[in-house]
Amino acid sequence: MRLGLRSLLLALAVILFIVSAVTDENQFDLLAFGLAAFAASFVVDDVVGGSFGRDKR
Repeated sequence: MRLGLRSLLLALAVILFIVSAVTDENQFDLLAFGLAAFAASFVVDDVVGGSFGRDKR
C-alpha cells in the first residue's frame, strides 16, 4: 500500500474533524485546519506532480 501526500492530508483532515467534533475547546480552529487539509489534498497532486495548469493526457 502506497501512501502519498494526498492520502496523508486526507487522513489528517479526518483526524482533525473527529477531534473537533468531540472537543469543546478550540472547536472552530480545528475545523478550519481540517478544511484546509481537505482542500490541500485536492491541489497537492497537481502542484507536487509538476502538472499544475497543464492537461494530463
